[in-house]
Amino acid sequence: MELWPVAIAMALGTASCLLLLGSAELALLRTLLKMLACKGRRNRGQLTGLRFPTSADELTSSKGPARLTAMLKPHLPKGVSVTSVRNLQTEIKDGVKGEKAMLKVTYSKPVDAEILPNVFFVKFNLQDWSPMRIFVQSSQVCKCEALFYHILAKEISDFLRTPKCFFVDFNEMTGEFCLVTEALDFGHQYLPLKHRVRDAASLEDQLLFIETGAMLHCRLGNSPVLLKMPKFHETHREMWVLCALSGRFGLSHSVQKTVRGQRVNEAWMTWDCPSELLGKERDIIRDMPGIMTSLSKDPEMAVFGHNDLTTDNAFYWKDAGKLHMGLFDWQQSCVNNLGQEWAWNWHFLEPEFLAKHEETLIDHVLSTYERLGRQISRAKFLNAYVLGTAQMFVFSGGGLQLLMTDLQSKGIFESLVPEDVRCKDPGLDQELREKLVGAEMTRRTFTNCCSIMRRHDFYSAWQKWRETH
Repeated sequence: MELWPVAIAMALGTASCLLLLGSAELALLRTLLKMLACKGRRNRGQLTGLRFPTSADELTSSKGPARLTAMLKPHLPKGVSVTSVRNLQTEIKDGVKGEKAMLKVTYSKPVDAEILPNVFFVKFNLQDWSPMRIFVQSSQVCKCEALFYHILAKEISDFLRTPKCFFVDFNEMTGEFCLVTEALDFGHQYLPLKHRVRDAASLEDQLLFIETGAMLHCRLGNSPVLLKMPKFHETHREMWVLCALSGRFGLSHSVQKTVRGQRVNEAWMTWDCPSELLGKERDIIRDMPGIMTSLSKDPEMAVFGHNDLTTDNAFYWKDAGKLHMGLFDWQQSCVNNLGQEWAWNWHFLEPEFLAKHEETLIDHVLSTYERLGRQISRAKFLNAYVLGTAQMFVFSGGGLQLLMTDLQSKGIFESLVPEDVRCKDPGLDQELREKLVGAEMTRRTFTNCCSIMRRHDFYSAWQKWRETH
C-alpha cells in the first residue's frame, strides 16, 4: 500500500482542524495540499452542478459537442444541440493565468445569432504546478470571476457593458474553472485591444476609467446582493503570506537598488524609497495584512469594484464621436476600499505619466463620486490611497529580486532600460518578451508605490494607523 495518499489525507485533516484558529499560513497550506491531492479529480461545479471541461481540447474532442450542449442548455432553443466544436487557433496574448481559446461551433438547427453566437471565447484555470498557479489559487481569482458573472453581471447590464456570459463555473476544492462568453471582435466591432505596458497611457482613457469605475461603485452602492460577493481581505489573506515571504527575501535589497546586494544596472531602478522607510521593511511586511484588512472593512469606503482597471481589461468603441468603454477579466472583482483600488489601478501607469496627471486624476475621482451622489473627503481618500500601496510595495519589491536575478542569469538584465522597446517587439521570443514585460510592469509598480508613498507621506499615515490598530 502506498503511504503518500494517507500522509496527504492526514496532513489535510490536521490543517483543516488547525484552520479553526484562523491562521492565514495554515489556510495557504491547506490550499497547497488541495492543489496536490485534488489534481485531476474533476469535481462538479459549485454553481451548475456540471462536470465541466478544463481545456479547449476537451471541447474539441469527440465528446465535446455533447458536453458543450449541456453547458449551453439554458440558452439553446428547444431541440437544438451542438454538433461540432473547432478551435480557431486564434493567438490570444497574455494568457498567463490559464488557457484561453476562440471556439467555432455548429448547431443541429439554425440559431439566431442574437440568442447564441457561433464563435465563443473560453477561459480555463491553470492546471499545472507553477508560481502563477499558486498565486491564482491563493487570491481566489476563479471564485471572484465566477461569482461576478453568476450574480452581478445582470445587475449592471443597464449601465456597464461586459461580455455576455453563456457558462461559468468553478470548484474551490480542485481549483477548476471554466468561462464561456461572447467573443469580442477587436479591430472591427471594437477598437484594437490595448496593453497596459506595450501601449502608452492616455489621459482620455484614464478619465474614462474613473467615470466607469465610479459608476460601478456608486450604482451598486450598498445593494444587498453585495453580501454574496467576496471581500478583498477574504480573497487575499493567503496571498499576503506569499507577499510576506517574497518581501522578507527581497524587499530590503530592492529599496537599496541592488540585485541580491550587488550594484547592477542602477539606471533601470527608477524608484526612490522614502528615506524614513529604509530599515523598516520588516515592520511594513508585518503590518501590511492588517493595513489592507482595515481598509477593506471600512464601511465608508467599501465598494464593489473591478480592481484591475487597466487597458488590457477594457474594450472600446466610438459612438457619435464619443469614446465608450466596457470591461472584462473580472478575476479580481470584489468588495474593496475605493482608495486602495485606485492606487492599484494607477500604479501600472508610466511613472512620469502618473506624476504629471495624479492631481487631475484624483480631482476627477472626487468630483465624479460627488456627481453620482457619494461624497468622499479628499483627506479620507488620500489616506486610503497612500496606505493602499503597502501590498504592492511589499509584493513588487520582493518580486523584483526574483525577476532581476533571473534576467541577470540569462545575461539580459544589464541591457534593460526603462520603457524597454523590446517589450513591444512582436518578433522577439514570446517567453523572453513576457519576462521583459513582467520586469517593466514591476519596475513601474515599485517606482509608483515609492513615489505615492513619498508624495502623500505614507510614513505619517502608517504611524497614525499603528496608533489605532
